[in-house]
Amino acid sequence: EALCQPLVAIIFGLVVGAVVILACGQNPMAVYAELFEKSFIKPYYLFSTLTRATPIIICAMATGMSWRAGYINLGVEGQMVTGTLVATVVALFLPGPPLLVAVIAWIAGMAAGALYALLPSVLVWKFNVSMVITTLMLNYIANYLLLYLINGPMQDPYSDLSQTDLVPEGMRLARLFAPYRLHTGFFLLLAVVIVMIFFWRTTLGYRIDLVGQGEKVATYSGVNVKRTVVITMCISGAFSGLAGFIETFGINYRLLDGIAGDAGNIATIVALLGSLNVYGIIAAAMFFSVLLCGGAS
Repeated sequence: EALCQPLVAIIFGLVVGAVVILACGQNPMAVYAELFEKSFIKPYYLFSTLTRATPIIICAMATGMSWRAGYINLGVEGQMVTGTLVATVVALFLPGPPLLVAVIAWIAGMAAGALYALLPSVLVWKFNVSMVITTLMLNYIANYLLLYLINGPMQDPYSDLSQTDLVPEGMRLARLFAPYRLHTGFFLLLAVVIVMIFFWRTTLGYRIDLVGQGEKVATYSGVNVKRTVVITMCISGAFSGLAGFIETFGINYRLLDGIAGDAGNIATIVALLGSLNVYGIIAAAMFFSVLLCGGAS
């Protein structure tokens, strides 16, 4: 049942795409065969698809969590940027054993994402500000801060490009099957998925769903709405920060302009297409990864 809606939407999208391909004078079956072959069949393409899906799934989980509480969090991109920014600062400037610093950077990145998501939730409760507007505007603040740092205080002194120095090799996420791009951040994704599968069966998960049905209903049921929303947004932001950490320490190894890519926007689409459900989100995210990787190939 959880996979029904995304599967129907995907099939409908493929049918519409087939019409467009036919209008261009091409064979839809041949195009789709090429698309999926360049996404799954060979190890290189399969691992590229899984690598691309990793941040999308985590960010979609973050989006889905807040939306199930009835609060539209459009700030996943900003929270992701903030998380990877803080994690990179720790990695570049904190002395110590590489493995220990990497763990601290990981924790700091998630904490930064959580705190950045906490800000709009506080503004909602203190000043009744729209969370949609606040989270969206905070994306710009995070991105402009990133631009300032990679073109100023944190710019690689040996390069004219908008980027920081490389994260030390001992702090990077190891490749699982060299030379392919899939790295140990994939295990962090699996951990997030497992946690989320069981999360909605916990008391907190039940409270979040209850808040999503309406504040009056939740309050009448004895749920502290304010505290539940704050916790929900913090968890959502922490996941976004984790996605940022994985992208930098597993793929790019440095801060770059547009480090988050379209992960935030795609995550919103994926979360909605997946009906805010763990299994639906995974199916939708894999489909989008196929379009991104197979389509590019």
